[in-house]
Amino acid sequence: MNVDDLRLTFPPKRARPPSRNDWPCRDHKKLVWHPDCGSDLAEFTRDLAPGRAGILTDIHLTEQAERHNAVGVGGIVVYIQDIDFLPNPRLGPGGRLTAQADDAAQRGERLFTKPFPHDPGLSCAACHIPSAAFVDHQQRDVGSGGLFKTPTLLNANSNAPYFHDGRYDNYDQVVAHFDRVFGLDLGSQDRSDLVAYMTAVGDGLQPYEPDGVIPRLTEITDFASVLSTAIPAHDTEVITLAVDTVGSELCELTERFPAPKNTSVSGGWDERRLARAALKGLVLCLRRIGLAGSVGHFDEAATE
Repeated sequence: MNVDDLRLTFPPKRARPPSRNDWPCRDHKKLVWHPDCGSDLAEFTRDLAPGRAGILTDIHLTEQAERHNAVGVGGIVVYIQDIDFLPNPRLGPGGRLTAQADDAAQRGERLFTKPFPHDPGLSCAACHIPSAAFVDHQQRDVGSGGLFKTPTLLNANSNAPYFHDGRYDNYDQVVAHFDRVFGLDLGSQDRSDLVAYMTAVGDGLQPYEPDGVIPRLTEITDFASVLSTAIPAHDTEVITLAVDTVGSELCELTERFPAPKNTSVSGGWDERRLARAALKGLVLCLRRIGLAGSVGHFDEAATE
């Protein structure tokens, strides 16, 4: 197949990968998924696969391509199901502040829902809907140079700079922008309270996962799990990809345990020796799986 001969067509509007806490129910044809929509996530993901949803519409999928598709869908579903917002003890059901939020944030919450003085139909909460993950899935003109999709405020403390073009470095500048554009007539205390509220909403526990052997092994194990699908499907391409990728990661992890000749580290030799031997054993096991799969011995690969 010559890629130059393909006519690629795309829907006019695409949805980003859904988060379990994010998307309100929408028409399935608009490519937005939520558990309450009645169709499962795997079905939604399959609809985005090649040959569907207007993507690569000129390609007729072969049986092998459909099999690759099934394996890929499974991996994507696992990935999407793992997406979530970071937990925030200062936010409760419906996006309301909890008692852990300070007085300034509580005052800011009231201001957030207060109608704008020159347009009572507008408020901060009208677009950043607290009960819907602080979004409305609409494009808005907020005086920043065009129509742009309303971003969520959840975990936003880790997402600076702000606005579509990153023009603002902090919440103070964001509040000042809305005060100026929409004529909110905010006093210094009001601005400070709104910043305190946005900081409370945008908070999140453990925004960064520390690197280490356990997190790395967990990540490697998750990726290697694709073999449990690829081997029964006799998918040599995916088997090779998984074996090469996981093997490379395991080799890199092995080097985190210094060898005896490395004199910069003292002590713990028995533990290091056992760790290096275990990781090297896994690499050899993967190589046997790859070799067995490459010659069609899938039963042998499965026993490994």
